[in-house]
Amino acid sequence: MDAAELRSRRLFAQGLRGEADPAAPVGTAAEVVRRSLAVQAQEYLPAQWGLAQRIAPAARPDAAAVAGAIDGGEILRTHVLRPTWHFLHRDDARWVIGLSAERVHRANGTMYRQTGVAADTAARCLDVLAAAVAGGRHRTRGELAEELAAADLPSTSVGLAYAIMHAELERVLISGAGRGAQRTYAAFDERVPPAPDRPRGEALAELAERFLLTRGPASAKDLSTWSGFTLNDSRAALLEAAERTGGRIERVAGEDDLWLDQAVAAAWSARPAERARADDDASIVDLVQAYDEVIMGYAAPRSFLQPPGRAPVMSEFPLHAMLAGGVMAGRWAPAVRGRRATVRIVPWRRMTRAELRSRDARIAEVEAFLGRPVDLEVEPVAPA
Repeated sequence: MDAAELRSRRLFAQGLRGEADPAAPVGTAAEVVRRSLAVQAQEYLPAQWGLAQRIAPAARPDAAAVAGAIDGGEILRTHVLRPTWHFLHRDDARWVIGLSAERVHRANGTMYRQTGVAADTAARCLDVLAAAVAGGRHRTRGELAEELAAADLPSTSVGLAYAIMHAELERVLISGAGRGAQRTYAAFDERVPPAPDRPRGEALAELAERFLLTRGPASAKDLSTWSGFTLNDSRAALLEAAERTGGRIERVAGEDDLWLDQAVAAAWSARPAERARADDDASIVDLVQAYDEVIMGYAAPRSFLQPPGRAPVMSEFPLHAMLAGGVMAGRWAPAVRGRRATVRIVPWRRMTRAELRSRDARIAEVEAFLGRPVDLEVEPVAPA
């Protein structure tokens, strides 16, 4: 499979081109998260744009609607997998965190010891944090710090961060509703539906299955990089997923280690010729957030995204990427200031007229998403 076909298939599965499942179109941000299983979300507002841009323009929510789904608890934001911030659907939060918590705790072990969030102290932190959010109380980070400080527990800077992350992984805390510009934490069991824990092998197989649904074709190395699980775990998960789906998950013919979901592959192949040409138009520009799944869903060096003539590793990578035809053509950055916003573009090369029209159309979509006027700033072409 050459790079152009790989890009086309991945953009389609990712929801950035066409509809991977016409029988069940994705119409809300929560459905995007549910389909994707886990969506990296360090940068809060850009990550919300990453959800919205995967919905057809006619149904696309604005930032207020996406924030409403987060405030209401359909979408939850927490530390999971590698670990880093991710969006999870509330129906998946319990089993995904349960599956990955052990590995993330192990990765955090040194920092737990350095910050004092270990052994008996960690248990006391859990008790204090659980009490702080009990009864439907949504508490800010500062309020949780006050509760920990009153109990003479780690409550500042890095210690506070690891005390809270430990509580997230132990399924004591989860994201709460916004309070003005501040985010809050709530009681996990009050925001996440009850469900039994799953056997590890079964959970890993579903992780692999759901990964390929929106990121395939992909390799075991891609799955390992994205999930934080070992390469051996990832290989076993793909084999188990293939068995439990009756072959819907399978290796790509002629490829040693590239897997896909046959239902998505069939939808990609069944596109009318006109639709396929539109999807693969090299002049289509996408403005994707720095940690978008089209970037972070795959292992380095992510050569399918790299333009000819540039080194595989670039200092900008993976900052907010401007793609042209699915290939990185520059970077961009959104900034909101009061009632206006700015989109700054740093191109890596001169763009064609068709690319500029597509870029401007994407900026108009960002403007509609933000619900405020956007000023465009374009930097000179960055040297190779």
